[in-house]
Amino acid sequence: MKHSLTVCILLIVGSALTFAALVSASSPPAADGSAIQLVEALGCRGCHRILGYGGSTATDLTEVGTRLTTAEIAKFLVAHPGSDASRSMLTYTTLSAEEIDKLSNYLYNLR
Repeated sequence: MKHSLTVCILLIVGSALTFAALVSASSPPAADGSAIQLVEALGCRGCHRILGYGGSTATDLTEVGTRLTTAEIAKFLVAHPGSDASRSMLTYTTLSAEEIDKLSNYLYNLR
């Protein structure tokens, strides 16, 4: 009986630690709150994965800053030049220049 109680406690503790690790690994990054709020409000994670959190139907944006500059990211958010994304991804022409700047800087700095 004592042995089975010890095993149960170890399983519960192990499960709790595993759950905590999974939650922290899939949580949004704690960077600039307004940029994260924009990512959430625009629904970016509906299609894109960012730091292991989000969809998988579009490009993972976690390392986009290793491939594009902030200016290129900003340009892509407004108009998707030379890309197949123009058929499915929204353009964010109604966002202010400040919002585009926040988003592009946030995405660039994920790298």
